[in-house]
Amino acid sequence: MRFLRFLGREFLLHGVVFAVVGTIALVSLYLLAIGAPPESFAETGRSFLLLLSGSADFSTAHPGFSAGRIIASGAAVTLPLALASLVILTLVSLVGGAWTTTSRYLSRAHGQHGSEVIGRLAGLATSVMAAVPLFVGFWVLANGFGSQAPFPLIALATVAIGGLGWDAARFLMADMARQVETTHADVFTTLGQPLCRLFPLPGTFSGYLFSSSLPRFIPYLAGKVPAIIGAVTIAEIVFSFPGLGSTLLDALLATNTDLLVASVFILLCVNAIVAFVVKSFLFLLYPRWYEKAV
Repeated sequence: MRFLRFLGREFLLHGVVFAVVGTIALVSLYLLAIGAPPESFAETGRSFLLLLSGSADFSTAHPGFSAGRIIASGAAVTLPLALASLVILTLVSLVGGAWTTTSRYLSRAHGQHGSEVIGRLAGLATSVMAAVPLFVGFWVLANGFGSQAPFPLIALATVAIGGLGWDAARFLMADMARQVETTHADVFTTLGQPLCRLFPLPGTFSGYLFSSSLPRFIPYLAGKVPAIIGAVTIAEIVFSFPGLGSTLLDALLATNTDLLVASVFILLCVNAIVAFVVKSFLFLLYPRWYEKAV
């Protein structure tokens, strides 16, 4: 019963309904903004219904745009880039959390301040990168690599520039650091387990602290998915990738409402898929925490 409730909420409500209603709302606002006549709303709605039905040629005003081609652009570029950015965001947060908590423990319990100084310098460098506007960072990267920039590098830039990585790392670092001086953490340090500064592995001090923070960290990641999708869309436009971002920009510039409907819908579907993946981990690992989070 709990599993069915999870599917109903996350797959149907936050997935299917979110994508359909969100597309209708955003496209309607666009049509209102450009002063489209009433018949344009009816034609756009008909195109959307054809898209939902899986028509091979859903566009009535601009035949030739198949739903499969647009979905393929999202599956080949947007979704992998968003998932890669999410993975890198998670790894950056884990490394930052492990280093900060072990450094704080070494400084408090053993008077070793070297690791804490290194952590502060790394935090300063991360803060400087986070202050750089995302579009500016992508533009600098595009000048060096052009459209040949590798996906991992773009995903890393998506996380490092604009504050995504800084914010996620700060969240986990603060959550784990609060536990360093608690009684249960002091008791764990008496067991003689390794600290593990670089990554919170199971059985280590940082891993023990991370296990307590994980139920709060997963919902946080789910909340960052829209920001990741937005950053990926900007990256596709800057690097001229044939993904949903470029398709969406072309539709806006050409006032192609059929292409706009398909691009917005698939983009919202990608957002829902990535969020569903993250929330599935929370549901499988901590079902009670999932119930609290919703």
